[in-house]
Amino acid sequence: MAYSTITDLTKWIKEDDLIQLCTDTATDTIESASVTGVVNEMIASADAEIDGYLLGRWSGLRAYDPVPDEINRLSAQIAVFNLFLRNMEVPEDWRTRYEDCIRKLELASKGSLTLGLDTDGVQATEAEAQYRTDALDDDDDLDDDDPRNYTQDKLGKL
Repeated sequence: MAYSTITDLTKWIKEDDLIQLCTDTATDTIESASVTGVVNEMIASADAEIDGYLLGRWSGLRAYDPVPDEINRLSAQIAVFNLFLRNMEVPEDWRTRYEDCIRKLELASKGSLTLGLDTDGVQATEAEAQYRTDALDDDDDLDDDDPRNYTQDKLGKL
């Protein structure tokens, strides 16, 4: 399953501009095979890039349904960037957006940013939200695999 759809891309770029990035045929629409084929290819490319950063950390991410909002947004924005890149004319604001997406993916792959996911690659709920510190914990009554991870429950015990 793809992380985004053609409809998600239209949240970030006007439909007419999207069509123009995919085809030179004036009669094509958002439903035309020439448009959907190109868009699906760019989404697949964006998703592969996301997977390269995140699947090592969240191996269950691909199976998650629905796609977490932040992953959906990253996929759509990277796919739009890929459409511009395909035409070799990337506006500076889209280059900046792409760089921001990659920066988030890099931080997420290192564990510095969760993208709203827990350690299994599923969307974390507020009760499952974790906070991390580099400080050592010598409180033995707080059982956890990593003493530097703090859930809401664990924080309440402190």
